[in-house]
Amino acid sequence: MKKLRRILGLSVAAALAASMLTACQSSERETYFEENSAGEIVDSALLEKIEQESQPLNTKVENYSCHSGKNQVIGSTNITVDDKFLYVYDVMGDQGYVKVDLQSGEVIPLCDVAGCTHDPNIFPDCINDRWFPDITAVGDELWYDYENKLVAIKDGKEEVIYENKYCTEYEKATYKESPNDKYSLSFIAADDDHMYLFGPTYVLQLDRNTMQVSKTIDLTTEAHLWTPFVYKGSIYFCNELNEAFRTDIESGETKKLGDHINSVYVYNDTIYYTDWNGGAVILYKADLDLQNSEKLLDDCYMNFVIKDNKLFYSKKSSGEVMCYDLDTGENKLIYKDMESGVSIITADYIDRVFFIGDYVDPDDTSKQYDVIASVRTDGSDLWVKKFEGSIYD
Repeated sequence: MKKLRRILGLSVAAALAASMLTACQSSERETYFEENSAGEIVDSALLEKIEQESQPLNTKVENYSCHSGKNQVIGSTNITVDDKFLYVYDVMGDQGYVKVDLQSGEVIPLCDVAGCTHDPNIFPDCINDRWFPDITAVGDELWYDYENKLVAIKDGKEEVIYENKYCTEYEKATYKESPNDKYSLSFIAADDDHMYLFGPTYVLQLDRNTMQVSKTIDLTTEAHLWTPFVYKGSIYFCNELNEAFRTDIESGETKKLGDHINSVYVYNDTIYYTDWNGGAVILYKADLDLQNSEKLLDDCYMNFVIKDNKLFYSKKSSGEVMCYDLDTGENKLIYKDMESGVSIITADYIDRVFFIGDYVDPDDTSKQYDVIASVRTDGSDLWVKKFEGSIYD
């Protein structure tokens, strides 16, 4: 005989069975599930969900320091990872913005207001109602750019650590109707010694110790830059016209490398780039001058990262997440049923790759969820969290 067991509150066990209840929801929320006479849960979907909820990540973290700041993230400007957490400043179902413990796999909502309705008229300071562009973990802080400011978050407090007053003639002409926007920042990046602040057509190199500008470089581009990548004294980037460039940081010289290219990524002295031409997105590799090109994949969305000689990407046609071995050419399915446009992130100091996107139930496409999935860099130990509902429901 089956019976119903009721789960109340927000204990760990309750949170597992109730599919990620959060501190931002009412503590009176109830969830029911069925048991048989032996006290075993008979709902297979719920069993799968509980198993996922209890699965740890056990991420290996090495050589993270206050001067790391080396995240590899493609496809989103609001996801980052440090030595303890993956931070997702994007709405994950009814939990809103979250951080994920890299060891336990616990998902922690960043909003800690009990019973939060996420109505900005009631909770104007709710973190889920704010935008944190280009969020980047730097030591024990999180840095993001807001308009023309670089802001650091530490222990829940925010501090402006740099304010930009530089622009080129391009920005002056582009933002005539809104002159304050000509100083706005577009991207940020970091290495061991410097911080790089990108405007639409320039980059400011800041000394990491003093946070003073050590070099200003005007980039030779006639449109907003996109996907900047700092590698061995050069900046590789595309622009909104799908042109690819390389700028030497020391000399400031910029060289055009190619056309109809919408993303560039540099790994082991090789450029990996997606050629966008007539709607097809094809992945190539080439030398640092974008010569001697070799086609690798026919169906590769611009969102990809490379870790330990494995290239992780999602297909443009289906959204399936794949792992392509650069040594052997083996192409392995990692996770399916995601929609195209997956955000993918890893870092030098962790042994996992994370994928953030939308999950579509293959048996009922009307059921869609937000999802975070992860594998180790050898493609093993798949870990999945699905987020139902929405904070806006």
